[in-house]
Amino acid sequence: MDISPRHLRAAYRNGALKPSDVAAHVLSRLTDADQSGVWISTAEPENVMAAARALDARIGEIDGLPLYGLVFSVKDCIDVAGEQTTSACPEFAYVAKDTSPAVADAIAAGAIYVGKTNMDQFATGLVGVRSPYGIARNPHNPDYIPGGSSSGAAVSVATGTSSFAFGTDTGGSGRVPASYCGVTGFKPAPGAFSQRGMVYACRSFDTISLYTRYPGDGYDVYRVLARRDPEDCFSPENFAGWTEQASPARPLKIATPRVDQLEFFGNPETERLFADALHRLRQLDLPIAPVDFAPFTSINDLMFFGPFLAERDVSVGAFLDAHPDAGVKIVRDLVLGSRKFSAADAYRAFYEVKDVQRRLRDFWDAHDALVVPTVGTILSIEDVARDPLTANFNNGYYTNYANPLGLAAIAVPNAITSAGVPYGVTFLAPAGRERLLADLACAFTAAAAVP
Repeated sequence: MDISPRHLRAAYRNGALKPSDVAAHVLSRLTDADQSGVWISTAEPENVMAAARALDARIGEIDGLPLYGLVFSVKDCIDVAGEQTTSACPEFAYVAKDTSPAVADAIAAGAIYVGKTNMDQFATGLVGVRSPYGIARNPHNPDYIPGGSSSGAAVSVATGTSSFAFGTDTGGSGRVPASYCGVTGFKPAPGAFSQRGMVYACRSFDTISLYTRYPGDGYDVYRVLARRDPEDCFSPENFAGWTEQASPARPLKIATPRVDQLEFFGNPETERLFADALHRLRQLDLPIAPVDFAPFTSINDLMFFGPFLAERDVSVGAFLDAHPDAGVKIVRDLVLGSRKFSAADAYRAFYEVKDVQRRLRDFWDAHDALVVPTVGTILSIEDVARDPLTANFNNGYYTNYANPLGLAAIAVPNAITSAGVPYGVTFLAPAGRERLLADLACAFTAAAAVP
């Protein structure tokens, strides 16, 4: 059953399906083999069916319920009232008293919550293997990672058990799994969604993200849910317009890294596939300008090898101190190891980011968007086990800089590798250009026609 938003809206309108049909189908799928490692917890089936049947009776209100009958999952570092939040650490688990505003808005708009998905513990990783709840199975090749940290969220969409899924993104977690799983990862600029009701990785620039099968669906869900939250101190006062800014009437001006700055980590196949993507964009009459990528990558090290890690200590460090046996070792070591950085180091990092933002002002005046590979190469579970830190950092080469620089991004499928694993591209732009990115991604994926 196709439960993508674009399909379900049409099926509900013509009477081919009811929300209870879709909910029953999804519930019947949650123990299938392709759901291995995807779910940390699921909602009580009777609650899911009660919500679905209530929506059956409200079909006449479908025009006023923009997410009517869409089944969704929630990454397990985001709160749903009455449900456990674990952040993939059983000892850390607590029952949430309140629901994240973004999740609450989705339910109010007619969506049906089905469960909490697996993740890299404390959202610390881009690989999807750092969880005591197992590894979410890559739906295309189980020998390969699903990408992280929002691994379960991406797989739930790729395998058809979620119409859309909430992930989070700090250094790429809303984009990397999209590439490995062959779906869309839509990451608005930080501030578009409220940060309340979540376990923070880096509160300064975390954002909830969305997974959908198609980029147009991701933007449609974003438009429904994006809003300023006056109770969130990180919610921007100048948010108005982020969801409605139109693409310019003139041809778009797209940038991409210079060839000597592209990094594929020794994989000629992914290098060729990205070159094919650029060729496809040019066939859409979108000129591509090679640019200096160094300002972006210059701040990448701050994410997992610099003082930005200390924000994770602020979030969960006291818990790890109080529970010396808790935590996946590599996650625990990264979080507690951040204490070697001083306040002076943090200020230097802050100054560095602000200086790069200043240097890029003219860049964003001259270019509408930047297109990059989502990841440089594809990694197997064995690759990550052999060298977990290098593998993780390599996955973030094209992603780590986005949130510190306040950028929006949309990751979409591009091609399928010889291993059967999808390989995607990402479009990035400043806050307020989310619609432009969605339009660009829709045009690209229509031309790519990835199966």
